[in-house]
Amino acid sequence: MLTMRNGKVLFILLDAFRHDYINPVDTPFLFAATHNGVYAKKLKSTTGFTQRTAVFTGSRGAASGMFTMYTFDQAGSPFRFLQGSATNGFPPHSAWAEKIPSIAGLRRFKRLIIQSCERREKVYREKIQHEAKKYANHAPPGFIPIALLPYIGVSEDNRPIHLPGALEQETIFDVFARAGIEYRFLMFPVFNCDDEGVLQLFLKEARSSAKIVLGQFSDSDSLVHHCGPGAMKRRSVVGEIDRRLREIASCYGDDVTWVIIGDHGMTDVVEEVDVAREVAILESKAGVRQTRDYLLFLDSTMARFRALTDRGRSFIANLAEAKSFLQKGKFIDSAMAQRYSIPVGDRRYGDAIWWANPGVLIFPDYFHDRYTHNKGMHGYDSEHDDMKGFFLALGPGLSRKVIEEAELIDVCASLCAAVGLAPPAANEGKSLLA
Repeated sequence: MLTMRNGKVLFILLDAFRHDYINPVDTPFLFAATHNGVYAKKLKSTTGFTQRTAVFTGSRGAASGMFTMYTFDQAGSPFRFLQGSATNGFPPHSAWAEKIPSIAGLRRFKRLIIQSCERREKVYREKIQHEAKKYANHAPPGFIPIALLPYIGVSEDNRPIHLPGALEQETIFDVFARAGIEYRFLMFPVFNCDDEGVLQLFLKEARSSAKIVLGQFSDSDSLVHHCGPGAMKRRSVVGEIDRRLREIASCYGDDVTWVIIGDHGMTDVVEEVDVAREVAILESKAGVRQTRDYLLFLDSTMARFRALTDRGRSFIANLAEAKSFLQKGKFIDSAMAQRYSIPVGDRRYGDAIWWANPGVLIFPDYFHDRYTHNKGMHGYDSEHDDMKGFFLALGPGLSRKVIEEAELIDVCASLCAAVGLAPPAANEGKSLLA
């Protein structure tokens, strides 16, 4: 029989905070806390890029239908207003300027033209993002080709994920609402890469009536992408997060239950692969064309293909034999899909998915500009140690317990146990607090 716990519950997600970042030098607060509560040394994440669904429903991708942020969804696309006129009013793209010879007398002219095109394109994409908010809660166009946008939808963020009824599956927020639990949500995408702002809100919530405060610190993801987990700068980044946690602890009393997780890890990038260029070469030979015969979406670690015609379907099938793909990754087959709980039967994610080997980065992709060469990345094999985070819970009534490895889906049941409630109906995980 579950009973309601007294005091607040603080749930803090440290984005991409790898399990081995915890040590007495870089993160002394976290290191000391691991000796006082329930500590899972490694937390195996779900595969793909929809970890929030795993945390808030306790279910894996095959059950939730969630896998990547962006989907192929022409009917439900938040960019559907571009359909039929994707280039109407679109400023000149810089691609033509790239063909200007880089010779003396033309280099400066070429650079100025490219910069002008990029500024105009940035303004145009900001207008698109503003319009897309009418159709989805969070759908930034990023660097997705304009002509592709009308075919693209979003998975987790059609509606605010922290509100009851946001997903088809029951979430932890549905459970809270039914039980009358007051909560505060200080996480992505409501707060995006504003760790200092989140800290100040956490401090204010110490005096609020909320039973549970859910927050996220993102510097361990956003900043470490740029330097890589093996860099010295990464140590200072996680040290600053540790300091913020210590400041929160000093503001709250002893009657508080903490649940802190690193939702996944990150690994150093060792090689880049220009998938767009490789596909363009093969496309030219096959006589097919994107948006006519097939669609391509470039996540940072996955290339996803969706057929529109029979010719496109044959082209995608033949890609599995291309050496350029076989050398640096693999196409996900049915056995892999079952092993990693990937919803491959769902055409929203494509008819074929190429998955890069750990450390291989797709560049350029649709999330980053062509000047940003990230040194760290995630989204690889979830069984790889570098992809694993951690779990930590401490507070009244919680004795020290060390677990070698747990799963991200266990967080949902653990959070519910922290407030004395049964987990959502779709939950597949177990409470680590038992």
